[in-house]
Amino acid sequence: MKFFNIAGISLTLSLAASAATFAQDTFKFAMIDPFSGPAAIVAERINKVLTHSVAEVNANGGLNGVPIEILTFDNKLSAQETVIQAQKAIDAGARILQTSVSSSNTFALIDFVKKYNRRNPDSKVIVFDGASHDPATTGEKCDYYGFSWVLNANMKTKGLASFLATQDDIKSVYLMNAEGSSGQTTRARILEMVGETRPDIKYVGDETHPLQKVTDFAPYIAKIRASGADAVITSDWGADLALLLKAAGEANLEIKWFTYFSTGPGAPTSIRQAGMENLVYSVFDGDTGIQDESLIAYEKAFAESNKFSASSFPGDVTAIRALSAAAKVAGSNETDKLVAALEGIGTKTIYGADAYMRKDDHQIIASMSVSSFGPIPEGALDEEGTGWGWTTQAIIPAADITLDSTCKMKRP
Repeated sequence: MKFFNIAGISLTLSLAASAATFAQDTFKFAMIDPFSGPAAIVAERINKVLTHSVAEVNANGGLNGVPIEILTFDNKLSAQETVIQAQKAIDAGARILQTSVSSSNTFALIDFVKKYNRRNPDSKVIVFDGASHDPATTGEKCDYYGFSWVLNANMKTKGLASFLATQDDIKSVYLMNAEGSSGQTTRARILEMVGETRPDIKYVGDETHPLQKVTDFAPYIAKIRASGADAVITSDWGADLALLLKAAGEANLEIKWFTYFSTGPGAPTSIRQAGMENLVYSVFDGDTGIQDESLIAYEKAFAESNKFSASSFPGDVTAIRALSAAAKVAGSNETDKLVAALEGIGTKTIYGADAYMRKDDHQIIASMSVSSFGPIPEGALDEEGTGWGWTTQAIIPAADITLDSTCKMKRP
């Protein structure tokens, strides 16, 4: 079904199809992510985390007695394809559409849903941002029917800047970020926020590389070594980050790395194989050191069929838990009632930390931590079967990274 044809006919068809699909006996949750190509492993892991979280909710009655069903759609890491797959997801009866990989895809989905909801007021859908990281999602792109479940780049960079203020050994930094909105937004915030807490730091390199296209990062590592940098700050993710760290290890480049996504596929393995003990730091949504009973139980159950930790994608766990709580508050699975209940909802992150959905812009608010990767105590959670895990180096309270909202939300 397409609704970009003749206005009157398309509206009628869309309403009729949605009325039929929305009456089905499961609550359909659509993942629209790159299930093919170099970023596919990221989408596949997010799917596994969502599936585990949904199973937990379904075992306790689902959403008001209705089980959640996950549908997957391949957007091929393309904004245009994201829109095509979003329409297919709605045709299949999806009530919530989530995309997590690449902010350009998130923006495309938000814009599409804004138009769709205006044209189909009786069959509105909700957008979940699982991990796009770009502050524009809850800034200029904010929407009443959209929710972001991860701390954005501005929040994480503010926390990282606070941590770097305590790292007197870091005198010079090399910046490494990918092309595209997310990478370049993060780069700008690093220069701004780290500049405020550590104005003495010298930037000896500022590299921008193609997104998810580089297969050999050795030339980049050679530049970093030649620069004499004490540390690298990078917002790279997925295959880019795994290959970057692999190249650093092969070159025996023993400097510190401050990252945003080192829990992602392949990165922990690359770090362990390179023997980069406590040289790689990552910023987390929540406190990796809590290790409470609920986290241990959750991760042990997840580990029975997976070789990575569910906490690699904390936003997805938070999203499903909050959705379940909101459905109970609303006493209904109807879109507008769910949205109203999600606004301001309090929940727990996978780490057991308190979090809430800010009503002003639908941005999740929580504490964060900076952790390093290396040997861990016996029985602690490891990553990718490496025997190494994350050790908390600093906890930054939510109040210290919560920034004023720039959202100008249009409410129904």
